[in-house]
Amino acid sequence: MEDRLDDMIIEMAHHLGETIKADRRFVRYDAAHKAFQSEPRLTHMMTEYSAQQAALQSVYGKPDVDKTLTDAIEGRINMLYLEITEHPVYKEFVEAKAELDDLIKGVNDEIYFALTGEEAHSCGGDCASCGGCSTADEHIYD
Repeated sequence: MEDRLDDMIIEMAHHLGETIKADRRFVRYDAAHKAFQSEPRLTHMMTEYSAQQAALQSVYGKPDVDKTLTDAIEGRINMLYLEITEHPVYKEFVEAKAELDDLIKGVNDEIYFALTGEEAHSCGGDCASCGGCSTADEHIYD
């Protein structure tokens, strides 16, 4: 019986995955991811960014840190960071990924709700660890 349930769960998960793949948010993400991976200028900048980060770590690991060298490397890192994050292909990838992540979070939250009867982000009423929520005012007088 348990093996049958395992098979059913896996089959339903596969079907859910196939359904998500057909959703516009996944289609957008997939296209953005492919464009991101195949953009030569962006790939070059990201490779250089990683190399510059490694170089900076190497310089900081030495007993006598050369301030001029670290400033130059940090300047290049900052310039690359700005170029990368402002690149339209990168921006589209980040936006598409965030949109897909929101969908996946919604699916996971719904599964959690089905399993527990509780919303995944529901407030437990203890405001001591709260970062803020829409029901915070309700708990002030508890």
